[in-house]
Amino acid sequence: MWLIAGLTAAALSGLAAAATQQSADVYTFPSQSSSSQTTPSIPREIARHILLQRTSRQRYGSDLRDIPSSIDTETAIAHIARFGKSPAPLFTRPDKNDASQLVVLFEGAAAEQSNQIREKLGQHAAFTISDPPSATANNHLMTFFRNLGVSSSHQCELSAMINPFEADCWTGPSSVVKYDLRKSPKTLESLFDNLSRLENFVSAGDLELLLVVLPESSRFSKFSHWSAAAAGSSSELRRRRDTETVISDQELDHINPTTKPAAKPTTAASTRRTKKAFPQCFASLNSCMTQTNSCSGHGKCVDKYATPDGSGGNSSSSSSTSAASCFVCVCQATVVEHGGEGAGARKGRKTVRWGGSMCQKEDVSVPFWLIAGFTVTIVGAVSFAIGLLFSVGEEKLPGVIGAGVSRSK
Repeated sequence: MWLIAGLTAAALSGLAAAATQQSADVYTFPSQSSSSQTTPSIPREIARHILLQRTSRQRYGSDLRDIPSSIDTETAIAHIARFGKSPAPLFTRPDKNDASQLVVLFEGAAAEQSNQIREKLGQHAAFTISDPPSATANNHLMTFFRNLGVSSSHQCELSAMINPFEADCWTGPSSVVKYDLRKSPKTLESLFDNLSRLENFVSAGDLELLLVVLPESSRFSKFSHWSAAAAGSSSELRRRRDTETVISDQELDHINPTTKPAAKPTTAASTRRTKKAFPQCFASLNSCMTQTNSCSGHGKCVDKYATPDGSGGNSSSSSSTSAASCFVCVCQATVVEHGGEGAGARKGRKTVRWGGSMCQKEDVSVPFWLIAGFTVTIVGAVSFAIGLLFSVGEEKLPGVIGAGVSRSK
């Protein structure tokens, strides 16, 4: 009797938790929230279209056939146009100066963590997802982004992902990452500690961020996909796949892995460098110091147009912007001392020179040319000596010596 009562209570508590499933908050940087308006509640299918529009403008066109009947098409298009990115016009190349697009999914957020995010960010959610899907659906979505060619690194920390100039984490103009707050709660602290850096990148026009905070109650949601097309039959999915390419994450799961996709034609837009270009100069000293991390600690920012020799750029008045200001990094050599710890060890010092747009690369040109010049000189000397020996050995002997050793008849 007690066993039956316990099972009944557990079942009722599970049904109550499912009925009271929380919605997911979505924040945008720059902020698109308004305190005077109510926060719109959007189904997960529309939220999926928004994520795809922001991260894959050149590869994705909206197919609105999976919109649920609870929302009309005009309202769905209005939400996508407001929170997403409009596709680039035909026959145009993407602008390299466009802001990099970053989508961050926080999975398993507790109620206290959601409140902390709302307070620390200092803004209301741009919109909420009324029916957030399960953790399995999130894994399907990440796989789908990778199939689209969107970068989705799992090795980079959040502090590195918010820097669009981090070459180890960014391989294109957009990136999608997912963090489980229940397994790694320090990720939330990293977000709070790097809010100032994030705001600097956003204000400079280098980054746009969409943060999706998925509650812990959605981990075992009944929705196993972000798209409602999973309810369709397999024949309908096959027919749609044969007629035209439909963006659907569950369709990609059913594709035969042994089937090789058709080769895409190579165009100038696809072969161009997708990495975000680093600016040649900065308009102010503060932006130069912030975006270059103080020239990687190996130099200083100066205004090369301040004086003819470019040495007067870091004065007290150089922080103000002007039309002719161009702040760049001037690299400086660093002296590294080594040795002298053990008995009889000799102390020494090494001068390291730096180069690159942010002074992030060690300048090895001088050692290279020394080694290359020494190697070429040694090879040339050895080759000359060997050639000289061969030339001496091939000379004919004098006639007198030849007569003395000739065979008698």
